[in-house]
Amino acid sequence: MGKKLLTYYSELNDDYCEVHFDYKEEYGYIKYFNSAGKIIFTEDFKGKSIHYVKDAAENWTTGIKKLNKKT
Repeated sequence: MGKKLLTYYSELNDDYCEVHFDYKEEYGYIKYFNSAGKIIFTEDFKGKSIHYVKDAAENWTTGIKKLNKKT
């Protein structure tokens, strides 16, 4: 379980995401939420810098990044 570092809010709707970092395993991940606060997807970024994870979250808020979730 990691620590929440930042929250980003979508510019397109009321969804948001949180950037977390697992200090034990040393990797970042993003939790994506819908407007009701329900987790819709979690994305791990093992082997990537925390700056990369933050950029991914910011890109998602602007609509540049799309989620690769399986349906």
